[in-house]
Amino acid sequence: MFTIGEFASIGRVSIRMLRHYDHIGLLTPTRVDPYTGYRFYDGRQFETLGRVLEFKDLGFRLDDVKRIVDGDLDDAALREMLAAKRAEVASRIDLDAARLRRLDARLQHTEGAHAMITVETKSLPAVRIAQISRNATGFGNENIGPVIGPLYAQLAEQLAAAGVAFGPSAIATYEALDDDFADIRVNAAFPVHGDVQAAGEVEIVDLPGVELAVTTIHHGSMATIAQTWEALMAWTTENGYQLAGICRENYLVSEPKPQEEWVTELQQPVVKA
Repeated sequence: MFTIGEFASIGRVSIRMLRHYDHIGLLTPTRVDPYTGYRFYDGRQFETLGRVLEFKDLGFRLDDVKRIVDGDLDDAALREMLAAKRAEVASRIDLDAARLRRLDARLQHTEGAHAMITVETKSLPAVRIAQISRNATGFGNENIGPVIGPLYAQLAEQLAAAGVAFGPSAIATYEALDDDFADIRVNAAFPVHGDVQAAGEVEIVDLPGVELAVTTIHHGSMATIAQTWEALMAWTTENGYQLAGICRENYLVSEPKPQEEWVTELQQPVVKA
């Protein structure tokens, strides 16, 4: 038998934590002295403590750890719980990686590496597109990125299943649904040709031609595209133009290439002020 101090020292946990585990019924002592209240643990309980610490380290809440350690879950339920936790961690890693790229871009911006762009004014031809739409909670890659990526995967899958040829470029448009820009309609689209019929979530839309637009090319990751948009908007104002329609992003090079190799044309319809 081990005292609580000995058990804590060997198991590399605090006495306070062992008392908490006892209180919630997660790991109770083998024996409690009725006179002194001292807790004693059996050597076989180190295995239980190890499982508690393992699943706690994987990010499970203590109530879930208790269900696992107590054997309340069969193998299928445990696999499902592990898979859900893995998906949660993977999503958090993706979000953190995107946030890291945005931080790097912002650091470069504050250090004087401002976006240097070449702007072209031109007309945009009308184009027929197949698109899927979802709402995002604002502009910015941190809001739009998690929405638009899965949309393109769904759109490509549905068009391929319907035998519709599409691409090779892709187009995204964004519409503010309120004055606070807190609700944004994100439209992910591929150009299509001929008499294509809408099906399921896919809409067939004819984007009208634009008489005049300011455009520039963004090279690289979507994490830094906001800086290119900012530079284009600054150029637009400085050169006497006013916005006159929904902006577009025309992905000239994208999936399956890594984002560092992407080429995106930013398109903003305007009129001369």
